[in-house]
Amino acid sequence: MKCIRLLAAVCLTWLSGQAVAAVCVQDDTNQTVCVQQAQRVLVLAPHLTEIVDFVGGMSKVIAVDGSSNFPESVNTLPKLGNPWMLGAESILARKPDLVLVWQSGISMEVVAQLRKAGVPVFVSEPKKIEQVASTMRRLSALLGTEQRSASRIDDWLQQFKSLRAEYGGRSIVPVFYQVWSQPLMTLGGQHAVSEVIELCGGRNIFVDLPNLAAQVSVEGVLKRKPEVLLASGSERDHQSFVMQWASWPQMPAVKRNHVYTVPNDILVRNGPRLIGAAKLVCAHIEQARR
Repeated sequence: MKCIRLLAAVCLTWLSGQAVAAVCVQDDTNQTVCVQQAQRVLVLAPHLTEIVDFVGGMSKVIAVDGSSNFPESVNTLPKLGNPWMLGAESILARKPDLVLVWQSGISMEVVAQLRKAGVPVFVSEPKKIEQVASTMRRLSALLGTEQRSASRIDDWLQQFKSLRAEYGGRSIVPVFYQVWSQPLMTLGGQHAVSEVIELCGGRNIFVDLPNLAAQVSVEGVLKRKPEVLLASGSERDHQSFVMQWASWPQMPAVKRNHVYTVPNDILVRNGPRLIGAAKLVCAHIEQARR
């Protein structure tokens, strides 16, 4: 039976004389992942931990990666450290019946070893808002929470549409998003941060970059005359960010004091809290229009 929302196949198998539904979805590497009533889920990426919580599957999680810090309840679970440092043996020792990983955050050789051992592995690499929602839908199917989370996912997406309707038609504001200061790094048009800037009526000044992230020069930023400087970080990071660019008072963003930071976890983690970050970004961009 085909699941229309997820483009997933549902097949029937027999276990202990009873019919048990095995739910199958495609992950972001186009691999088919099938589970039967997953009860021991190992989550190895912060955005995936947050998505599992959002769709109501945290009761099935047995351990997470060392960087997962939201929701607060995750701190009661065993933390396995940096996924790059984990071998297949240490993961298999936990006896998971489903492992969720970030493609950019783990060795794909380890993923292959887990699959060879018969463990279902869902590999995630969402780059756009709709892809985050798709991840929510697919994981809710694997975790058996699809029915109770479907409306919540729809509402989440609708909030982005509402932001676009409110801000998308306003005057375009050039925005520079800084990932790192040394070397100076930014994100290209393929990242969800760029999409957030665009739906708020802004324009990522490096939207044309072919890579997800790239090193740029101060001269390149100055040439594009951003009216908003945006970064992720804490209040302390914000002060450093302001001081970093204070040497170029001719830049419109610096001249008009439109230099902003958004809490790191909610903006660059492609998870449920991205909508909160989007609302902050829209508010900051709107300030530059006044």
